[in-house]
Amino acid sequence: MFRHLATCMGTGFVFQIEDQAGDQRLEELAASAVEILEDANQRFSLYIDDSEISQLVRGELAWDQASFPQLAVREKVGFWKEETYGFFDAKIGTPEYDPSGLVKSWATQNAADFLLANGVRKFTINAGGDIFLSPELDSPILNRVGLSNLKSVAAEDAGANLVLDLSGFPFRAVATSGISERGEHIWRTDQAAQFVQVSVAGVDLVEADIWATAIISGGMDAWRVFESAAGEKMRAIATTKNGALFSSPGFTELLARL
Repeated sequence: MFRHLATCMGTGFVFQIEDQAGDQRLEELAASAVEILEDANQRFSLYIDDSEISQLVRGELAWDQASFPQLAVREKVGFWKEETYGFFDAKIGTPEYDPSGLVKSWATQNAADFLLANGVRKFTINAGGDIFLSPELDSPILNRVGLSNLKSVAAEDAGANLVLDLSGFPFRAVATSGISERGEHIWRTDQAAQFVQVSVAGVDLVEADIWATAIISGGMDAWRVFESAAGEKMRAIATTKNGALFSSPGFTELLARL
């Protein structure tokens, strides 16, 4: 199995590829995929003083001068605010505008699409704990996804408390949002801060990521909206601050046999 590790957007990315193309070719493709991630970081990071988004938020650059990717992302975060009834909110039109809740998964999907377009069929991308699995992936091992045990990955006792087996399911993404890595970094509408971690398995990485964030933000109100929207395309599990677990209908079918 070919592996490629990279650091971008303040987190780690791991590419795992099962392909017969040869390591040199896969290394070239993985490096190009990382360039897609880095381009998104340079364009959308509010931590980079001269990034396009930093200039837009400060008013040094007008929105009618913004790049196509910048405008596309702004449109997407607006769409997801409506879809989640405001529980996902990037604060469009305010000095606090921050689309980072979408950008990492959006960029990861773009990187995955690049690999697929270049003939790579069986791979995963671990984007700082959010996982993309390619549609044709059939590896029993790579179809298993561990969910964090509420510890930072840097902690000595970090690990998984649940393992999903997505073999045979249409779900090709697992996104997790919570406070383990970065503390309280999500704008909450739920002042009680009921949930500390949410994982969503879905057919689409961006959608799973958005809903994981929205549920953290909105608590049980957002959870009820999610259950109405999930249908057959998403499953979720949430951990409350007192250690209780909530799962959506059908989630337990995804649990691996260990």
